[in-house]
Amino acid sequence: MNNGLETRYFLSALTGAGYYALHRQFLRPPERYFCILKGGPGCGKSTFLKRVGDAGRSAGLAVVWLHCAGDPASLDGVYFPEKRSGFFDGTAPHTVDPALFGASGEYLDLGTFCRTEALDTARIRALNTDCAMFRLRAQQYLAAAAALDARATPGLVYPEDREAARRRARSICTREFGTPGKDTVRGRCERLFLSAITCEGKIFFRETIAAHCARVYLLDDGCGLAEEFLRIVRTHAVRCGRDVLSCPDPLIPSRTQAVLVPACGVGFLAGTADDLPEGPAQRHIRLDVLPDPVRQRALRRSMRSDARQQQLALTGGVEQLRMANLLHNELEAVYRPCMDFAALTAFTDRYLRTFPGA
Repeated sequence: MNNGLETRYFLSALTGAGYYALHRQFLRPPERYFCILKGGPGCGKSTFLKRVGDAGRSAGLAVVWLHCAGDPASLDGVYFPEKRSGFFDGTAPHTVDPALFGASGEYLDLGTFCRTEALDTARIRALNTDCAMFRLRAQQYLAAAAALDARATPGLVYPEDREAARRRARSICTREFGTPGKDTVRGRCERLFLSAITCEGKIFFRETIAAHCARVYLLDDGCGLAEEFLRIVRTHAVRCGRDVLSCPDPLIPSRTQAVLVPACGVGFLAGTADDLPEGPAQRHIRLDVLPDPVRQRALRRSMRSDARQQQLALTGGVEQLRMANLLHNELEAVYRPCMDFAALTAFTDRYLRTFPGA
């Protein structure tokens, strides 16, 4: 991640494979330090994170904004690459604790500003149960959408097609990254979501690509060959000592949506031109021409039908997530009257006077 930039990601998301979280590997490297926020819904965690992020930006720090896939307007965390430290909402469903309290992280409990004895606990339980049911139904819709994905169509690609995609990738990697030497120190591979399926539909952080990449290779992915290509890119760049950002597909997280190599200003994106931000130069890699066109024509009718059904399933999943988010907003409204926001604001003001600190 480059200094002086503002970039945005998701650390977790509801996918066709269920709830998929990347926060443990992001938060736990020994050289990173995170303050873990605790507290219930509506206790001011996202507002606190926004204020901390704004304070970091005002101090001239690069800011990585980590958004909540359940409600993209809210935050799960902020991270400051230059300080190798940040703040993270460590409550369910992404419950997390410092690996070494005081050495790799600490706690900040905003729930202390809540008068829990005044809460309507019966209402809380009922709303939480209904919200969980809508999330379960959303996951079932997304699982159906993943099962209908055209890239998984049987008989579409053969081993020789995959090898052809790998050969193209090796050729481009040699041009972009060179070849690794015997003493080359391997780079690191970070994993973050560039996009997620949310209550507002699919959210894609195009500006993050533009911040990292002067040029982008756009890969055809109608047949699923982009995964073969991106696996080679990721491995080759790391072996050449480049730090890599690998972004899982928001529907099928075992697949890769993008690989970004910020130090080289280059990215590789599986998708369509609509996914590209304005700015980066585009280079189109036509992987869909590799499989036998006769074979593709024979499967086209079935693939079109699956694509229509997949879109219906995705629409259904988004609607269930929208209902879950409405109920979560009601849940937050139960907590707010019991919060001492004046005391929380005063505490935050005192906390930020020491920012960015040592």
